[in-house]
Amino acid sequence: MRTRLRVCLAIVARLLVAALILASAPVRAENWTVASEDYFPPYNFTERGKRTGMDTEIVDAMMKEIGVYPVHRPMAWPEVVRAHDENEVDVAFQFFTSARRLERGHLIGPYRVGATVLMVRSNSEIAYTRIDDLQGLRIGVVEGFEYTPEFDKSPLFEKVRSSSNVVSFRRLLLGRVDAIAGDLQVLKYLAESEGRSSSVKILPKPLAMVPRYMSVPRLRAEKAERLQAAYEKLKRDGTIDAIVRAWER
Repeated sequence: MRTRLRVCLAIVARLLVAALILASAPVRAENWTVASEDYFPPYNFTERGKRTGMDTEIVDAMMKEIGVYPVHRPMAWPEVVRAHDENEVDVAFQFFTSARRLERGHLIGPYRVGATVLMVRSNSEIAYTRIDDLQGLRIGVVEGFEYTPEFDKSPLFEKVRSSSNVVSFRRLLLGRVDAIAGDLQVLKYLAESEGRSSSVKILPKPLAMVPRYMSVPRLRAEKAERLQAAYEKLKRDGTIDAIVRAWER
């Protein structure tokens, strides 16, 4: 009888130990895949093996708020769009609103507003106040990017397409294009990082002020709701605006 009791107590003790171990074990993190353009500083880029940048920090803060872990997948911009539209990732950024984007995803934001501008060489006499001022120019753009509807559709000037802003910027320096179009912060970052700020200038009038969004594929509505709630909280408490201010140049 005593032997049987000792066996039962030993079994109970082992069960209690197992329960304590399970209770103390960390909960497995929920991972979300996040697509963004490989090199788009200061918004998203890799530094010392870690994804960073203004928009990356905003996305990471929102993920932390809802208790999920971001698995970043940097890729060329056309691949970001394709992966999002084919439901291969949980989140992608950065988009602006359009009928196509609203049809294919749940837009979260806007979490910032960016200026789309024209950059020219410092000795250029080009002035821009309206689209007609660009007639006959060669303007560098990035393949797959959308700028403004008027700019994108205009036949007045030649769009010289490239694989990245870096390529467009170097073409500008070499005189192969008259101007390049792009985000203000991106072009300023490029000029500074290349040590060529004195060689270029930004035209005063922007092409547009563009609100930016992250997007969750249409079939992942539950995740979009969670991310939207995190966005609203972090926008309200100033976290998002503080990240933007810390990165602006």
